Amino acid sequence: MKRGFLSQRLGNQCFIGLQGKCCKNCLLGPCIVVKNSEKGACGASQDLVVARNLLRFAAAGAAAHCGHAFHMLDYLKKECPEDYIKRRAPVYLYEKWKKLGLLPKKETEYFKEISEALHLTTFGCNADYEDVLRWCIKMGVLDGYYGLYLATELEDKIFGKPSVRIGELNLGVIKPEKVNIALHGHEQIFAEAITREVKRKDNEDINLIGVCCTGASLLARHGIPLAANVVLQEQVIATGCVDVLVVDVQCIMPSLADLAECYHTKIVTTNEICRIPNALHFPIKNKRDAEQAARQIIRTARILFKHRKRKEFVTKPEKKRAVVGFHEKNLPFEIKKLAEKIKERKIKGIIAVIGCENPRVKEDWIRVYKELSKEYIFFTTGCMAFKLAQFGLLDGKRFFHMGSCVNNARIAEVFKEVSRVAKHEIHEMPFLVSCPMPITEKAIAIGMFFASLGVDVHFGYNFLVSGDLNIANSIASFLKKEFKSKVFLEMLPRRFMERIEKEGLATIYK
Repeated sequence: MKRGFLSQRLGNQCFIGLQGKCCKNCLLGPCIVVKNSEKGACGASQDLVVARNLLRFAAAGAAAHCGHAFHMLDYLKKECPEDYIKRRAPVYLYEKWKKLGLLPKKETEYFKEISEALHLTTFGCNADYEDVLRWCIKMGVLDGYYGLYLATELEDKIFGKPSVRIGELNLGVIKPEKVNIALHGHEQIFAEAITREVKRKDNEDINLIGVCCTGASLLARHGIPLAANVVLQEQVIATGCVDVLVVDVQCIMPSLADLAECYHTKIVTTNEICRIPNALHFPIKNKRDAEQAARQIIRTARILFKHRKRKEFVTKPEKKRAVVGFHEKNLPFEIKKLAEKIKERKIKGIIAVIGCENPRVKEDWIRVYKELSKEYIFFTTGCMAFKLAQFGLLDGKRFFHMGSCVNNARIAEVFKEVSRVAKHEIHEMPFLVSCPMPITEKAIAIGMFFASLGVDVHFGYNFLVSGDLNIANSIASFLKKEFKSKVFLEMLPRRFMERIEKEGLATIYK
């Protein structure tokens, strides 16, 4: 087994699979349908194969975010709220989604719609690729409201909204002289409990650090330093200075288990659906579980610290500082004034930079965003926010850190409110969502959500629809007709900037 880091394990890609032209949905296959004239063993066309693969991506992404919100509801012993989308969405969009059949038949049973998306892509079910593609947009709507919005709202209600602060990021936030406990994943349930425990006076020897989206939320709410995003998670263990790595769900690489064997680090899992071989398991079902697990993990970390061989870094990593903790209510400008500045062209628009950091993407997107920030406001979330912070761009003036991936709901809310104040529909406003380095299925679901709002969505990495004109044209036609939005691929940063400078972000403000 090759135990190197992610960048070392990246092998050659299957470009047929990258374009979505491989079907593995039954045991007659796998079938490769490289040409439009070719069909799978069951008779599925290339268009159908690609559409089904894209829907499975979107459904899996929606399941992850909706699962996040469901775990929160389960922890709180609460039921899914009634009429949630209707109460959160712009009225005109809600009516349009309802007319197009993009809302769940019974809103509190939204998971049935995700199940149906998987059902219709199975062997011998839906053969209309255009209808399959419409379900991708439906997954986006579900992801946005029963995933992003609901998870964000529940966490804000229980743990409080973030507050603006200067935070520290990068591997340099690990303190070799202290007991280091890293918190990795996406859900805040256990992370908040151990944060409360560590803040007690008798735990001053403990240094909590965050990783990925759990870390982004802790940074925004409590100022707990963020050590790494998704591609640096292995490096956290490889410093040799982390005693316990606690994980919940999502973006947790199985390689961590192999890497931990090379060091004294112990991995702890806290969610029933995320198990790792040889890890300690503390399933968190309620507040009492969380508090007990927090105390036990601190005791374990102290024991491991005594056996740690390395008490200093081989090479001390650099720390970065960033302004974090923004949400729709605490931006340093009123929504009304922001709308006025956009109307007066003092600000050309808002660009949201979201998603993962894919090490396969070598292009310099940061430089282009920095150039565009002279005329545009930037919001950012998740792993891309960490990337921007590494380059010193999170200044709280032109770049605003809005939190973890589920906190893309905060960006959607700003878009909604700015549009309302400006008395325009969202698609008429100069808004853009840019996802330059997607890795996970969640990034696709988020993109579909913003497209369903009427926001143009950019992807900077070649995937699924890139090699199929029929699929791309079908999505483009549906989005343009119903939402006046588009999903487009542009892999070259300079061309991306030229396109924005030439086309602008909204017809009404050109």
